[in-house]
Amino acid sequence: MSTILVSGVGVFGGWVLEFLARTPAVDRIVAVDRAARVGPSRLTMAMVGSVFQGCTKRFEYHQVDLAETDGVARLLAQIRPDAIVHTATIQSPRRFMNANIDDARRAAIRRATFGLWLPWHLLPAALLTEAVGRSGIDTNVINVAFPDVVNVALWKRFGFGPRAGAGNVEVCAAWVLRYAMEATGVPADGIEVSLVGSHALLAKGAEVPHHFRLTVEGRDVTAEHDLDRILRTWPEPTDWGRADVFSLFAASAVKNAVALTGETMLDSHVTAPDGLPGGYPARIGDGEIRLRLPEGLDRREAIAINEAAARWDGVDRIESDGTIVYTEAAQGAMADIGYGCEAVTFDDLEASAERLLGFYERLTA
Repeated sequence: MSTILVSGVGVFGGWVLEFLARTPAVDRIVAVDRAARVGPSRLTMAMVGSVFQGCTKRFEYHQVDLAETDGVARLLAQIRPDAIVHTATIQSPRRFMNANIDDARRAAIRRATFGLWLPWHLLPAALLTEAVGRSGIDTNVINVAFPDVVNVALWKRFGFGPRAGAGNVEVCAAWVLRYAMEATGVPADGIEVSLVGSHALLAKGAEVPHHFRLTVEGRDVTAEHDLDRILRTWPEPTDWGRADVFSLFAASAVKNAVALTGETMLDSHVTAPDGLPGGYPARIGDGEIRLRLPEGLDRREAIAINEAAARWDGVDRIESDGTIVYTEAAQGAMADIGYGCEAVTFDDLEASAERLLGFYERLTA
């Protein structure tokens, strides 16, 4: 039985708590957040609601600020979680989708790509990573905040980092599996989905670099099924920027946390495993993640696909010190909306996050 800590108890973190509360392999659930009221309330709802499924785990809540690194490190050393599901961001970019902005302005901001919001995702994850390092504990961090890019930068900066992310290509693969079950009438154990891809694949479809293979009852049927159509229109058209995906991504995060802390190996897809860009078919369990690439695709080629795919999110490259350099197109789009930025650096990360908040406030004023 394991102890899993949830860092950040917003809407996403609340879904993580609900799933963990009903997961047999988890014995103790610890939630941490800055909030004095919302976080404890979400923890209570998960704790009491899970009674209806016969679950009576141990629950704890600690009000902490990730910026207080030494205090967080001491708390981690005390709790010694087997896994940490990190959901905290400075602010969710999804608030932008509901902001009162005219359509032309919204379209211009979208041209700056999802990478625009990187400082909001990277700063809390960096603070947690630093605290884990100071605590001296051995744990498995699952980072759900733009892991395709953030996890890579963290590993390059610290030399260690999140074991995995969640969502993104994992959701794409699950989507394809459910589609294939309906399209072929074959149960899940007769279907093999293999997908190498990035965060951008979910929103922008098969124009993003990827590698896809679909096998049904041992037969390669990839050519018979249109990945782009599956992701965009099955079973109904989906606007991934507006869809309520928190439960999907939370389920993915819990799957990875439980697998890494358990003893059974699970064939799945994993986002950003051990600092790799994008997501891959992988075997995860017992503290290990091993890529499970299809015949004809090697590790180097798979990584190159996801490095290329990152450009669809505005990321040209990630330097050896973790600096994230934007593409020229993304830089130009950001300049057009009054937010000039060439790169996100760790040395200037807090200031970058504050500057982005100021930009957002002016945008929505």
